[in-house]
Amino acid sequence: MGTDVGRFTTPEAEQRFGRLYAEALALLPTPAGTEDVPTPFGTVRVYRFGAGGGAPMVLLPGRGGTSALWLPNLHAWSAARTVYAVEPLGDAGPSRQERPLRSGEDQASWLTSVLDALDTGPAHLVGQSIGCWLAVQVALREPARVASLSMIEPTQVLGRIRPGLVVAGLLTVPGLPVGLRRRALRWIVDADDTLFDGPIGRLTVAAAGDFRNVTPPPALPADDDLRGLRVPVLALLGGRSRTHDARRSRERARALLPDVRVEIVDGAGHALNGEFPEVVNERVLTFVTEVDRG
Repeated sequence: MGTDVGRFTTPEAEQRFGRLYAEALALLPTPAGTEDVPTPFGTVRVYRFGAGGGAPMVLLPGRGGTSALWLPNLHAWSAARTVYAVEPLGDAGPSRQERPLRSGEDQASWLTSVLDALDTGPAHLVGQSIGCWLAVQVALREPARVASLSMIEPTQVLGRIRPGLVVAGLLTVPGLPVGLRRRALRWIVDADDTLFDGPIGRLTVAAAGDFRNVTPPPALPADDDLRGLRVPVLALLGGRSRTHDARRSRERARALLPDVRVEIVDGAGHALNGEFPEVVNERVLTFVTEVDRG
């Protein structure tokens, strides 16, 4: 594997991550199916949950989150819908990158290949953090594949990353002490130690320290790009988010997106889907149901 694709730092790091990943995944509902989907850029792991009607939901986690990120949400969503949880290419997890991802077009290409292989038809893309940016790349280029976009604490979509997040992100890279990475990640999500004492928190810390993600920094969509986004959008923003200015992001969304519902959840940080799962679960399910009904 070349140095221009995502990779674990050492075989021991990969084994350690694998143990933590299995421990975290065991907390999720039992998947109805598991597929490793070939794409032009590598093989993508996808888990299928539920068997409900309507267009399926396709979940895209934030960087290092893996499908374990959706523990607070999967039970509710899969009880009503067919849900696919995607492990993003180029990030820590069971997906295997084989070619460099150099642009938003490349990112959209592999995810479009996954949607084709799963035969989802127009799907409801649900992203968290950088997963929202990935969903937007597909919606901009292949709007017919997208029934709607649900964005939970989007990063580099509605507003620029705050400088403090850039500094904190530099403290999570491989090679730095685990304690320092943990403190930096805790600051980013604005959460207490309870989150990082559990399996999902330990997995997130390991993803930051044991895996080298070499995808280029995501570019903020231009105003004209957002004006051209012709799919219904739900944006849920954390009122105390440290990744972006929630109020400025809300105003940009209202000013540019043709069809948007945007809400700031007071008291929530970047880990919105875990801090306020009842709010997120209800808002997303109501939104996708309304979109399906036209």
